[in-house]
Amino acid sequence: MAAVVEGDWPLSAREAELAEIKEWAAAGVGALMVGEQGVGKTTLLNAALRQAERGGARVVRGDAVRDHLYGGAQPHAARRRVAVALDDVHLADPVTLGLVCRLADSGQALLLATAQPGAALPNGLRRLLIGKRVRRLAVDALDRSGAVRMLTARLGGPVAVATAERFWDLSLGNALILRELADQALAEGTLRQVRGRWQWPGLPAAPDSRLVDLVDLLLGDLDPDERELVNMLALAGPLEAGLPVVDARGEAAESLNRRGVLVAERSRFRLSLRLAHPLCAAVVEATLPELTARRLRQEIADAIKATGARRPDDAARIVSLGLGAGPLPDPVQVGRAAVGALRGEDHRLAERLCRAAIAAGATTADGGIAVTLGQALAGQSRHVEAEACFARAPHSAAVLRPRALNMGLGLGRLAEAEAVAATDRATRAVVRLLKDRIGEARQLAETAPGTEPLLALLHHQAGDDGAALAVLSAARPTLAGRDEAARCEYLYVTGCITAHARGLTEAGAVLAELREQAGDGGPRTRAYARLLEARILRAAGRTVEAVELLRQAAAYGGTTDWLSTRSVRLARLAGAVAESGDALEAASLLAEAREAQRDECAYPLMADAVELEGALVTAGLGDRAAAAGQAFEVAERALAAGRPAQALSALHLAARAGAAPRAAAVAEAAALPVRMADDVVLRHVLALAEGDGEALDGVSRRFDDLGLLPLAAEAAAQAVRAHQASGDRRGARVAQAMSAELVSRCGAEPPVWAVPVDPRDPGARTELTAREREVVTLAVSQLSNQEIADRLVLSVRTVENHLYRAYGKLGVTARTELAPVLGMGTVQVRRIA
Repeated sequence: MAAVVEGDWPLSAREAELAEIKEWAAAGVGALMVGEQGVGKTTLLNAALRQAERGGARVVRGDAVRDHLYGGAQPHAARRRVAVALDDVHLADPVTLGLVCRLADSGQALLLATAQPGAALPNGLRRLLIGKRVRRLAVDALDRSGAVRMLTARLGGPVAVATAERFWDLSLGNALILRELADQALAEGTLRQVRGRWQWPGLPAAPDSRLVDLVDLLLGDLDPDERELVNMLALAGPLEAGLPVVDARGEAAESLNRRGVLVAERSRFRLSLRLAHPLCAAVVEATLPELTARRLRQEIADAIKATGARRPDDAARIVSLGLGAGPLPDPVQVGRAAVGALRGEDHRLAERLCRAAIAAGATTADGGIAVTLGQALAGQSRHVEAEACFARAPHSAAVLRPRALNMGLGLGRLAEAEAVAATDRATRAVVRLLKDRIGEARQLAETAPGTEPLLALLHHQAGDDGAALAVLSAARPTLAGRDEAARCEYLYVTGCITAHARGLTEAGAVLAELREQAGDGGPRTRAYARLLEARILRAAGRTVEAVELLRQAAAYGGTTDWLSTRSVRLARLAGAVAESGDALEAASLLAEAREAQRDECAYPLMADAVELEGALVTAGLGDRAAAAGQAFEVAERALAAGRPAQALSALHLAARAGAAPRAAAVAEAAALPVRMADDVVLRHVLALAEGDGEALDGVSRRFDDLGLLPLAAEAAAQAVRAHQASGDRRGARVAQAMSAELVSRCGAEPPVWAVPVDPRDPGARTELTAREREVVTLAVSQLSNQEIADRLVLSVRTVENHLYRAYGKLGVTARTELAPVLGMGTVQVRRIA
């Protein structure tokens, strides 16, 4: 079991900022770290001081500044530069600040300071900024990946994706809030390891006093109107400007907005107000006196009702607010509200409303309530209870599809699911897809109404993108008349197939449509918009942005459907993290994806998608042979099931991992060159197998045309090798220039597992980054990973990742091989006591 790090939280996710401060310090330039309250400025300041101390500077902090400077310890006498720390420099006393500014201006001291955004900076500090003796460094809130690294460093082990997203949703990356939440959860025992992974169900019903104090600090002093508005927003969530209860407190809203307590957001013609910090909403709601909450709920419900309940979720909000403020409303009204909650994928609220309707007189013999309750339970993965509800509902077309999908996707009882679907060909087509009977599913979908996205996916998997896009094009005129779920499926499938067949530019236009729909849509639509955007970003080489989106998509916990599963979303995240260079976190995420598979029904198409991402992770860990082996297993299953498109993706990965001749042989045996002759991926496999430099040049150009820059750069680098092997020096020079230009546009080198380095080749790519060389030098000196991490102010995981990448670039597998390859002798480095 991993040990929780005691004491102060370790610094993490601030390597870039520290590197910048170090670079400035080497040039005699100080740093003014500017950021909102709680983002971690002081922690970064302390790390920067430790870094300066290791570099030989004498560190003077805070209140000791005047004593030190007046005490005769002049820096020129000791021949050591003084690094002076001033936290909240805008609050420093003028005498101390004046002295420090004079020393910094003369070059005798290095000033490292923090300040709040918008704070009035003293004139002396302004002169240092203008004179470039100090530079401003923005310290932003952590992104999701940074928050994960911070939690992992504190907890000493991996954090479940859904848990990490809960922490981020409440903290928005604010390091102070994140620390307080995690510390409270650890103290209460609600944050604990389950199967080797830290998991947390969320904020408790009664937050502890430290969180209450923190929220009071974030909110600041509130007058009565401001307090009332904050309480309303905490209870009801975003409220639209124009509601009487909001307009009556207009001055309070403006004041809160100016102070950053309240955020005003515009969506088309609506202006909504919400609390800036989600933690404030959760804690205020939890601590509000019951009578106050009851009064405010009724007041808000009445106001929304009086304005005509204009938003799609207003009916559900009115009823849910009313449940806590008065007698039970009419069961028919509550039932309609439950359907609205279901559309918004608030499954717990939908269940609560259904049960309230039953308590008010509705019965499960009423098919509408029974079906809605069943769907609400299925959305919470309570599939057995959902089936019991569906079974009690009167037999009708309305119950067939949700019952069959719950039985198939939720319970894995595919034969019964198809029997339940009866004459519903669209649902039967989905069940046949789950059974991996691709041809039969396609035949059913061809004659079923409204199944164009499913039919297009089946054509794509069969290797016929032309037919897939034709089906989607024919259905586009009917798109406006379909419900949100159907439009989401259409746009997502269209975007994925377009990216593959026509390139990222056209796929980006489809993504724009889906994102517009997601703006007013439910969580499912937002999740699929993120998945499509992440697919496009990964293909373009922008993996850091893709990872951020995939962390959100992987945490989506809605009802499983035929488009994706939770395990696939986790695996996509694992693959993107591997592509970004963090092979160890990728392996942990892949293990989480495989755990999720155990809770899902068998779905071969998605299971093989997980395995393909797993092969990518294995390749990133440096085991090319194992990665190729995994890919060949996927290809064999996919070909047997009639999924040549997925088989080709697997063969492509195997070929890139060094098994191109075998991959080409499998493709030819399956007649893929005949069926998919124009596919650039197939051309890449065949060119690698033949070592054909000219063909690889053409493949690189085609990938470039499609916007697939990482693959274009990779193919160009492979072309260099092929030309060199054939003695075509001119072709090698041209390909080398093309590879360099593509790498410059892409922003990243091709992965070492796809273009491995032969250290005996004088033209091989062996350049290490500055940080990699720094880590390798310390590794040669026989320091442990922990000692390297302490010395460089990195996490152990980051050190391990730098070593993995360096090993791949240098073509070695152990530390003992580093010194000879680099021409380094034994290096002696003094260990830190």
